[in-house]
Amino acid sequence: MIFKLFIQILLYNNYIQQKKMAGGLLSLLIIATCGLSVALKADIRADSNRDGIVDIHGRSDLPDKLSDSNDAGAIFLANIGDTDRRCSKLALSGPALSNEELAACNDASDDIQRAPQYLAPLRTVPIPKPNPKASGTITIQDPNSRSKVRIFRLEGSQWITTGNEHVFSQHELAAGLKLGIDARDTRRPGVWDGRVAVTFTVHDGRSTAKDTVSLRVAPVLTHHHAQAAREVFTTAGNYSEGANFFQGWFVDRLQNALDKTRGRYPLTQFHGSDDIWAQDFVEPGYTSMPGPNGPIVLHIMIRSAQDERVAGRQVFEYLRKSGVGAVQHLGGERNDINAMGNLETIPPYEFRGKRYRAGRIIMGAHNTTTPFIMDYLRAQQVQDPLLLDTDCLAIGHVDEIVQFLPVNSRRGWVMLVADPISGVEMLQNAVKHGHGDTRAFSRENDTVGNPTDLFMIPGGLHGVPDDSISEVLAWDGILKANTAIAACMQRNIRILKAETGITDAEIIRMPVMFRTGLAFAPDNGIGPERNASTTLGVSLYPNPINGLALNHGDILAPTPWGPVIDGVDILASAVQTIYRKLGYQVSFVDNWNSHHTWGGEVHCGTNVVRDGKRWW
Repeated sequence: MIFKLFIQILLYNNYIQQKKMAGGLLSLLIIATCGLSVALKADIRADSNRDGIVDIHGRSDLPDKLSDSNDAGAIFLANIGDTDRRCSKLALSGPALSNEELAACNDASDDIQRAPQYLAPLRTVPIPKPNPKASGTITIQDPNSRSKVRIFRLEGSQWITTGNEHVFSQHELAAGLKLGIDARDTRRPGVWDGRVAVTFTVHDGRSTAKDTVSLRVAPVLTHHHAQAAREVFTTAGNYSEGANFFQGWFVDRLQNALDKTRGRYPLTQFHGSDDIWAQDFVEPGYTSMPGPNGPIVLHIMIRSAQDERVAGRQVFEYLRKSGVGAVQHLGGERNDINAMGNLETIPPYEFRGKRYRAGRIIMGAHNTTTPFIMDYLRAQQVQDPLLLDTDCLAIGHVDEIVQFLPVNSRRGWVMLVADPISGVEMLQNAVKHGHGDTRAFSRENDTVGNPTDLFMIPGGLHGVPDDSISEVLAWDGILKANTAIAACMQRNIRILKAETGITDAEIIRMPVMFRTGLAFAPDNGIGPERNASTTLGVSLYPNPINGLALNHGDILAPTPWGPVIDGVDILASAVQTIYRKLGYQVSFVDNWNSHHTWGGEVHCGTNVVRDGKRWW
């Protein structure tokens, strides 16, 4: 009995020893497996927290690593500038290129990295002591995204294109990969929303580890007046016959006015077309992403969606250069609703839980017809374009009726609106005070008999009318037209109040009077239903709303040429008083012959490049 018990004790002890050995082996196996897992861990990172730096040592870029929204996750740029004007020179060197061919060439149209300053960084966390057989790849699996995106690796001082098939060595994995990413194109409706997932895969012959980071291409944004102006555009005048004779005068007057402002603005003149409406065939914009020293900005010139408008080709032929790209959204008709004078941007605001850090686009609609470019602008998903009703106007651009100006207030800006009621009342009050016989327009009539002048008003007059104030007020249908346009303006004001929260105290009403019957020049995109209309309005006097906002409180407005009573132009005085109360200094520019007689003003004949800013 004792002997049997002794044998059982020996067997039990042997079992315990075997378990310990097995446990030890199991522990070693677990340790070895964990060690192998650590060695093979794949970790790729981007600037997911948008501070301008990729953090490969801490965890700051991990929480939003898989985010690809407008509010979170890493951003990269469409690298579509034109370094050394390579593409622009090509476009001008031979037979005229098609619209598609014009846009096909840019810094990212091949696999050469010409502008690495616009690369967004990607980094992999170094893998300590990887297996000698270890290798890695950087891939974009989605074929649509792959075709829109370029990835580069840094070898010495050179950025080398890197496709899905490229294999990185054990030594490169151990050091950590330094990569850059850019896009060949912007966000496009129905084509690409700008999202991309980049996968880092590591192999060692036995095991595989993967990690993914998500990014999104930055949107193309339009400027608002709170952004500093840097460069002014207009169309060159040649002092020959036709409209460009008057355009030459306008350019001189514009330059003189710019020289007197408190800023310095280079004046760039378009020579590739005689299209005087510099506001209409291009909208300067920008795209930006975080950088270690602040936002990295690439300016983007947006061509109007008017495929047959020859002047629009200039954005590719002349405006593209290092740091400046261009885009177009083909398919639009050559009508005025698609002109970029029909686009303005509300400065940044927040209302009812919605925040527009980059401002918000407004455009005008004609009845049920909306601008063709809207689809492209909506695809950017940041400035949420808002439609106003401009169907009461012959041309129908929002820059005829509303202007946003930065001011020192809680909101940071005010809204100026064209007010036909106060415009009519200004003339009626002059009559009440005994000035009905005063000439309604104070400008010299220097265009009588000029065949290029198309300032047609009831009665068949050309140039500057000689009518008195009382006679103008008696023009057929003019009071009815202004009443209708005032009602149209009230509808738009209600829309803007509902969408922005702006109050009546922040809405400044500018006296503007409208007339009907404008006869447009042929082949300018105005349909017969809007040409020489007896109901649709254009400005009777040069419209101050259609002015150019610059820096330091400077405004370039069209010279109003209102009635002069007791030595004072009552309209110019009212305009100056309104702007002065807002802290702005007005410089008047005479654009009567160059633009006003054709239905536009200073803003229509100019354009501005402004500073791009952080939008995220």
